[in-house]
Amino acid sequence: MTLETIKHSSATIPLLRVLHLAGSLISEFYYKLSIIYAQEVVQPVGVSSYYAIVAPDGLWQLGTSLDSLSNKISLQEMIAELPQVDVVVPHLFCFPGMTSMRGFFEDILGLPLVGSPSHCTAIAANKAQTRSVVAASGVRVARAQQIGRGDTITMQPPFIVKPNSEDNSFGVTLVLNEAQIAESLRVGFELDETLLVEDYIPGREVRVGVVERGGKLFVLPIIEYLVTEEHPIRTIHDKLELQEDGMPSQQSEKPAATPICPAHITPELFEKLAEAAKKAHLALGCRDYSLYDFRIHKETNEPYLLEAGLFWSFGKISMISRMLLAGGESLEDVTLALWSAAAKRTHG
Repeated sequence: MTLETIKHSSATIPLLRVLHLAGSLISEFYYKLSIIYAQEVVQPVGVSSYYAIVAPDGLWQLGTSLDSLSNKISLQEMIAELPQVDVVVPHLFCFPGMTSMRGFFEDILGLPLVGSPSHCTAIAANKAQTRSVVAASGVRVARAQQIGRGDTITMQPPFIVKPNSEDNSFGVTLVLNEAQIAESLRVGFELDETLLVEDYIPGREVRVGVVERGGKLFVLPIIEYLVTEEHPIRTIHDKLELQEDGMPSQQSEKPAATPICPAHITPELFEKLAEAAKKAHLALGCRDYSLYDFRIHKETNEPYLLEAGLFWSFGKISMISRMLLAGGESLEDVTLALWSAAAKRTHG
């Protein structure tokens, strides 16, 4: 691989050519959410950025910034017009964006990609499969039942009902009694053909990030979301501000479950969480970084893994970025190091 160079302070600096991949093939909601994060991406010195944006109509736009995109073109035209790049940074959140789109750019076009490969993200995007894989490696998960339409729930409340392959707390319901079950199923099945019914773990909720450095796994300062008795689980409104038409406009500025980082936890609990997150990272086959949600049981103080989130858009609003900043690290330096390392990977 040959990197271009630029002149800076009379020194020659490698110019890393980065293709930012954003948008959504399937949903206007996820298209707008992707753009919200992509427009916040950090731009380290020594990086030349290019953007490829896909819309739900299947058409693409190319440009050197989100403010200078081309007219819409077909997939074939987009491939023909792509400039030479060193690495792809995905900012896609929909299911195809987290799975097949990554595989297309990395496995078909042969471009190095930052983050986990498509076979890994496909497992992580399926909550039931994630549970099975990490549990087999010794990571504690709550008791759960996977159901389809017409299946009978054999568990007793309180439990969480959630779509198996959705994100951002879409369709998630805390069921406290049997009278709430029917409505929770109606909401869930509007979004997915498979639901996960999972024991509700009372207690704290935290998010744990893992970053690879020099072949080793490092756990970053942990984020806690301050859930309460009145607001015991995080909802989509804790994550995003929604417009009247239901489209996202920005991250939630005043979530009911306030995030704090670093979380106030004991060294013993940090080690438990770090060990579980590292085990999950390895079990799922993650690469470069990974992110996990845990509940900590209020009686036993034991962590239970809820789900994996294998995304990082490398902007200050991203959760892994917030963890790095809380640890006093330079987001630009870590980002450049990670992108540069990914660019050196050979296909296959």
